[in-house]
Amino acid sequence: MLASPVHIVFDNENLVAVDKSACWLTTPARERDDPRPCLGRDLQALLKQQIYPVHRLDFEVSGLVLFAKTPSAHRSAQKWFEQQMVDKTYQAVCERTGGTSEWSEWRSHLVRGKRRSFEAPHGSLSITRARLADPVRRLWELMPVTGRPHQLRVEMARHPGPIEGDVLYGATVEATDSARGIALRAVALDFSRIEERLGLPQRLEVSALVWP
Repeated sequence: MLASPVHIVFDNENLVAVDKSACWLTTPARERDDPRPCLGRDLQALLKQQIYPVHRLDFEVSGLVLFAKTPSAHRSAQKWFEQQMVDKTYQAVCERTGGTSEWSEWRSHLVRGKRRSFEAPHGSLSITRARLADPVRRLWELMPVTGRPHQLRVEMARHPGPIEGDVLYGATVEATDSARGIALRAVALDFSRIEERLGLPQRLEVSALVWP
């Protein structure tokens, strides 16, 4: 029996999409003795077959993750993400008030450090579309065009303010529940711009971010 339920959102012979819980690794850590639970490992045990991660979410982040079931599906799906053909939507709760409901485009050049990413002239271009969806809840809707490490966490900290619970990027209050992660969730993947989707629907969605 698995240590935690694996929430499968979509499954066919090519691909499987899962709603990852916060404070779970997407794929095994480099250190073999890392005690943290791992979604990919449990999903592989459940399916009883080899799977291949197409993209990843940070340990602290919840939401949609896509895995491939065959090497050929893995190559195709990775190209979709590399060529920015998949539209990703996240929700985040900001620690501070303020912002506009109009879409903005945030650009920076990011470098991945040992623990954090930071802005530097020699960094890789990062592009994020963002808007304040609910000023009462301080809820932001985020659409990363690029996929840099910690991109949304850095950009939120630079613009409206840190994501709630994200003390690594300046939040003043850590999440009270250690299994809660941070207030950032991947809520949708849109594949409508891809002609050969290997059986995927045009769009996959999971439940909205609930915080606190």
